[in-house]
Amino acid sequence: MSDFREEKFDHEAATLVPDSGSSASSPAVPAFQTPSSGSAEGFNPSEAATMLEGTPPPLSPITHQNPPPGQALGPSSPVSPTGTFGSLLLQPGTIIGNRYRLVQILGEGGMGAVYKARDIELDRVIALKVIRPELASNPEILQRFKQELILARQVTDRNVIRIFDLGEADGIKYITMEYLEGETLYQILRRHGKVPVQEAVDIMRQTLSGLQAAHREGVIHRDLKPGNIMRDASGRVAVMDFGLARSLEGDGMTRTGTMMGTMEYMSPEQAHAKDLDARSDIFTVGLIFYELLTGKMPYAAESAVASLMKRTHERAVPVSSHDAAIPRPLTSIVAKCLESDPKLRYQSTAEVLRDIDNWQENGAASTLRFPDIRPWASDIPWPLIGMITAVLVLAVTGFLFRNKLLGPKTGATPAPVSVLVADFQNKTSDPLFDDTLEPMFNVALEGASFINAYNRGTARLAAAKLPNPTGKLDENAARLVAVNEGVAAIVTGSLSSRGSGYTLSVKAIDAVTGKTLANADANTANKDELLLAVPKLAVPIREALGDTTPESVQLEKAAGAFSTSSLAAVHQYGIAMEQLWAGNSEEALRSFSNAIALDSNFARAYGGTASAYGNLGKTQDAEKYVKLAMEHVDRMTERERYRVRGLYYYATSNYPKCIEEYGELVKRFPADNVAWINIAACYSGLRRIPEAVDAAKRAVEITPKGAVQRIILSFYSSYNGDFIVGEREARTALKLNLSSQAYLALAEAQLGLGQMSQAIETYHKLEKTDALGASVAASGLADIASYEGRYADAVGILDKGVATDLATKNADNAAEKLAGISHLQVLRGQRAPAIGAATKALSISQSVPVRVLAAQTLLEAGEVATAQKLADGLASEVQPETRAYAEIIRGDLALQRGQKNEAIKMFTDANQLLDTWIGRFELGRAYLEAGLFVEADSEFDRCMKRRGEALEIFQDNVPMFAYFPPLYYNQGRVREGLKSPGFAEAYRTYLGIRGKASEDPLVVDIRRRLGQ
Repeated sequence: MSDFREEKFDHEAATLVPDSGSSASSPAVPAFQTPSSGSAEGFNPSEAATMLEGTPPPLSPITHQNPPPGQALGPSSPVSPTGTFGSLLLQPGTIIGNRYRLVQILGEGGMGAVYKARDIELDRVIALKVIRPELASNPEILQRFKQELILARQVTDRNVIRIFDLGEADGIKYITMEYLEGETLYQILRRHGKVPVQEAVDIMRQTLSGLQAAHREGVIHRDLKPGNIMRDASGRVAVMDFGLARSLEGDGMTRTGTMMGTMEYMSPEQAHAKDLDARSDIFTVGLIFYELLTGKMPYAAESAVASLMKRTHERAVPVSSHDAAIPRPLTSIVAKCLESDPKLRYQSTAEVLRDIDNWQENGAASTLRFPDIRPWASDIPWPLIGMITAVLVLAVTGFLFRNKLLGPKTGATPAPVSVLVADFQNKTSDPLFDDTLEPMFNVALEGASFINAYNRGTARLAAAKLPNPTGKLDENAARLVAVNEGVAAIVTGSLSSRGSGYTLSVKAIDAVTGKTLANADANTANKDELLLAVPKLAVPIREALGDTTPESVQLEKAAGAFSTSSLAAVHQYGIAMEQLWAGNSEEALRSFSNAIALDSNFARAYGGTASAYGNLGKTQDAEKYVKLAMEHVDRMTERERYRVRGLYYYATSNYPKCIEEYGELVKRFPADNVAWINIAACYSGLRRIPEAVDAAKRAVEITPKGAVQRIILSFYSSYNGDFIVGEREARTALKLNLSSQAYLALAEAQLGLGQMSQAIETYHKLEKTDALGASVAASGLADIASYEGRYADAVGILDKGVATDLATKNADNAAEKLAGISHLQVLRGQRAPAIGAATKALSISQSVPVRVLAAQTLLEAGEVATAQKLADGLASEVQPETRAYAEIIRGDLALQRGQKNEAIKMFTDANQLLDTWIGRFELGRAYLEAGLFVEADSEFDRCMKRRGEALEIFQDNVPMFAYFPPLYYNQGRVREGLKSPGFAEAYRTYLGIRGKASEDPLVVDIRRRLGQ
């Protein structure tokens, strides 16, 4: 199947882009016990105690190993003091402190994770919040954790979540609290958009009651938001998560200079880090009240920072302007809560409650006296609003970036800096210069190891989301984009005619302050000399950014970057790059072809062609053009040579060399975002997922607002079992860019979290994006049906998907779906349809996943000779991954023949070639068949810990999580063979997933084993 993650091949952004120990016989378990071949908004579990929305956990390596489900955390299973709960969260069934059995994960935030748990001693359901071990060693963080207990226990009100106790067990610090089954206001808003007036009033009345109790004890919340206000089925509303709360009589931590809280719901005084009191919470109440009534936020802006600035000086549009049915007195109540000056605001929650009561008692018309509420925009002209807002945003952000562009200390390596090259003004009226000079300048700037040229395609997408959307990256738009995206500087320029010659002027601008950092001009006698002028003009700009490389060396290294005698070829290349960034790979291929036709020695055009083919999933063509590019290696910059060689190794699946090549690149060019993304991809190809996560984090650190970087981190975090981070990063990516890849990443994270209904909703959103998205969504929906044992439903979904794929000429996707259907038919006992589907799949595509899945099906259906032939073909290929799959198929054949020791050897050989999840699962099955229960238990434990890798067995954007449930069945048989009482729990877990399935023989066998 064509790789969904187009970014892997972005050339300019260069992103790559039967139990022998049991007396009863067992049903045959197919080797790959699952079919499938081939991303709901909002955190929405049916039950939750808290949602740590907006407080992302730290992006740190994962070292903590959890005990198996049901095993207590005790001396035999210590928690590493340096570990985190990021990737391997505590498993359901884990017992903490010999008292609390974890039931399910509810949410995770910066401080730790929250679980639904059962208090074994008191036999009641509670919520248990665990602090991250690496934070528990920080005295300040620990004090804040204790503070939540101390402060919240002072507040006793039915509208505040009750805190029970603070405890510690084997290095884990935790808080136990009341468990409230319901949903957050965040979930309610995401589902309904807004709520009826009376419902909104009831919610806010109870919220205010809870806050009133807190304020009465001298406690302000400081981080109130829809995500930490819950409502249960009876209508009870409760405020929770006092993690940022401070006592008004406390230690001064609310003093000027400390800005804490969630930006979208901060009061103006919080934005300025001023002293806070109860009136700050009241402002936030107004924001939430406004959102409940209208479904909108009152200070909409292009970013959270811009919205924060607006509320410091702008009056909100009245709620009644959105809906005339909202009573005017209620409009006035909300408006008074939202006064930017605390002195004009309600002075206490009691005052707000009094006015709400007066209105509901029909006395509001005579008792409420408010001035006319007009939006701030009605008083000041819009152009001036825009100008003031821009100045404020730039001024505030300027503080954050005030040291970004300062020259480095003598002898120090400059810190990495991102630069956005804006659209140059073409004053010549000659279209040849449109999109021509900018990519040349990108290359010239990146000759400095510390400079990262910000992707112009990403910048164009961001410009389209500005208050005044634009498709152009002129100086103003580029500067606003740079500020929003955290880019330090922009480079802009203009080209004008001068008789028969030209004048090219460029300047670098500090994005925040607008200060000109450097400028330069060049006069040329003709068009062709412009190719030589660009590297020279880049010299003073690089120096202003901190480059100390002598000019002569800069120019020498730049030689060859655009070595072409044809400016027209550069022009076609520039057009192709714009098309590639916009996702139009087919059009980009034509433009790259035009560039090559104009200059057959143009190395960068070959590299771009390889990128476009990679985006289209045509890896053989991509490999061909990478080789053609390498024929012109002497016409590349040093950075590009590393990139193209790395891309070649990735395309040919030589992942160790890929990591080596890109590793050298980041040593020389540490700010290269491309390298870190591709290093992550290559580590993933080797199934070294934790290292892939670390590399993806580095890419995010360099470009924190890059949607591609967030998507990559989401996928690899989920593969690593860190589904909470996977979901968070996917949602962040969707906010930045509603892409198909982000929806898939979100759906897979939701699968890992057990949120099946949400994943289904996300897949339905994915199928509406484009043809490829619809194809992947069909595979995903079939995967969920198969995961739940609904094999007939899965066949129906895939059947329709095959027809659609063939109609849209997506042969590889159609073939993988047919291979999935064949496997499903084997599970259903339908031998002839299974063989037919497998045969048809092989006639359409010879991709590795199709051959592997078809071989498994044919083996189970009795077509041994054909399966053996497919295995031999896979074994003859060069790539270790392909040869590993060949050994797995041969191992399954040996198992079928009763050659258990031979099967163990083959599966072991497969895992030495490439340590895959499915290889470990098959090795565990072989040990089980041989009666080697301890060895089998070890392999199945590995599979359990590596469950994230089961999301995509082949890592080809085909969801395959239906392979995971049989692990519980096999684990149960192993534990049964070991005579461990825990076997029943594994069986019951399987029944919890597929117990309602009518076509699954394993369900029948489990019920027999359990005496049901």
